[in-house]
Amino acid sequence: MELSLYPKDFGKRAYDKGVTLDYSRPNKSTDNLFVESFNGLFRDECRNIK
Repeated sequence: MELSLYPKDFGKRAYDKGVTLDYSRPNKSTDNLFVESFNGLFRDECRNIK
């Protein structure tokens, strides 16, 4: 099985497998609160390293 990183091939493979792709909107942090929370905590931890 060969995986492709090209968007067109990725979309076709998802369609062939019956997978629905749902992308988050650019600059909309409310679309993925888990990732935004992690990024905030990680950024805070990096600032505290001495």
